[in-house]
Amino acid sequence: MNNLSSWLKGSIHRALLISFITISVVPIVVIAVFFTKQSMQALTEQMEENLQQLALSKAEEINLKLTEVMDNTRIAAHLAAATLEQPISSTEISASIEKYQPDGRNIVGLDMYYQAQGGTAVLGEDLSNVYWTSPLGPAEPVANEIILTESLDSVFAGIKQVSSDTQWVYLTTERGMMRLYPWASNDHYPDGWDPRQIVFYTVAEPGNNPDLTPEWTPPYVDFAGAGWMVTASVPVLDESGDFLGVMSHDVTIESLKEIALGINVLDGGGYGFLIDRDGQVIAHPEFQDADASKGTQDESSLLSWGSPDFQSLVQQMVNGQQGLGYYAAENGESLLVYAPIPETGWSLGISIPQEQVVAPAMATRNRALAVSGGLLIAAIVLAIVLARLIHKPILQLIDGVQQVTLDRKAEEIQVKSFQEFTQLATAFNDMASRVWERESKLKAKVAELRIEIDTNSKQERLDSITETDFFKRLEQNVNQLRANIKSVAAD
Repeated sequence: MNNLSSWLKGSIHRALLISFITISVVPIVVIAVFFTKQSMQALTEQMEENLQQLALSKAEEINLKLTEVMDNTRIAAHLAAATLEQPISSTEISASIEKYQPDGRNIVGLDMYYQAQGGTAVLGEDLSNVYWTSPLGPAEPVANEIILTESLDSVFAGIKQVSSDTQWVYLTTERGMMRLYPWASNDHYPDGWDPRQIVFYTVAEPGNNPDLTPEWTPPYVDFAGAGWMVTASVPVLDESGDFLGVMSHDVTIESLKEIALGINVLDGGGYGFLIDRDGQVIAHPEFQDADASKGTQDESSLLSWGSPDFQSLVQQMVNGQQGLGYYAAENGESLLVYAPIPETGWSLGISIPQEQVVAPAMATRNRALAVSGGLLIAAIVLAIVLARLIHKPILQLIDGVQQVTLDRKAEEIQVKSFQEFTQLATAFNDMASRVWERESKLKAKVAELRIEIDTNSKQERLDSITETDFFKRLEQNVNQLRANIKSVAAD
């Protein structure tokens, strides 16, 4: 502390410079650091909130699509129940049942009939097909179901028209008859295939669904060749609540993938993904569709993938929560925001590298630091200039005082500084001039007094000599000598 005090006392220029820098620079640094930190935190939180809203928005978009599918399936199930309860005569059955013929594998459907009519090239695909694996005759109970459900084609067509994501709409009865729209050949199905053993039926039938509620299947590979899809399945019930079958509505996963994988955040810095209620991958850029046979399902689960903190976040997604959190990724920390899809119990997530999340905040921080740096430089330059403007006049005044002290005529001080220093220099110049003038007059007076003092001193010394007895005797002797000389001269 003493060393600092001595160091500061050593030069007023140094003390002024440090004082100005302390007063100007330190507040700028403190304010810049504080507000930069606050701004970065606020911007990061805002970015996290924006990403959370994006996840909620995309999840809601998928949920609306799936809700629309389920609502349409409920309507179709209700109409199918009413259709199956309508009376029909054996004559009507006989008139229509002949076109349902077995193919080479004894699968009864419309394949043979459509081929005879010119196939889809002539009839188009705006038709339904029937799948039945037992002999068919007009007296068979299933014949009633086949003929009655022909009227559902218009219902199926309406659903297909209003829902662009619909792949197929189909009814599977309790007996095992399936009517599917639009057209698909029965050749797609393997030997011995029974629709009542497939997930789109089992998920909704009473054994697995005692409450007979509408259900969604997990993703699976379509047996008719449409690829990965998910199905809304609604039990078909008669007026008494008895189970008649299942109305199913397929939506291709591809259409949902486009929403999840099409998420583009921060110039492609992040990606979206979709998982089901068990954590199984529905859509993820690092998990492509498995090269699976028909009816199998990709078993990739995010609950066992990635770091433990990522798995913990996925578990929250599986639990139907919404939120966000950071996790350790291969390339550093990443942010995961997620939102549930209530209709199916799925969850949508968006993963973004942390550096991308804080990039706007970092850009703002860099701008703030650049501005603060500019202010610091300006403050330091200003402090130096101010210190010089104060210090230089003081040095000039000190030099002038030293000249006056050394009994010299002080040179006129020209100050280019603050008005007060200019006034002080003018006053000093006037004072120095007056002092020099008075000093000059005083010196002249002192010289005169010195001469007078010398003259008087000499007279006093002379008087003191002439008043002595010796001088008087000498003066008498001189006078006697002068008289003798004159006497001699007279002779």
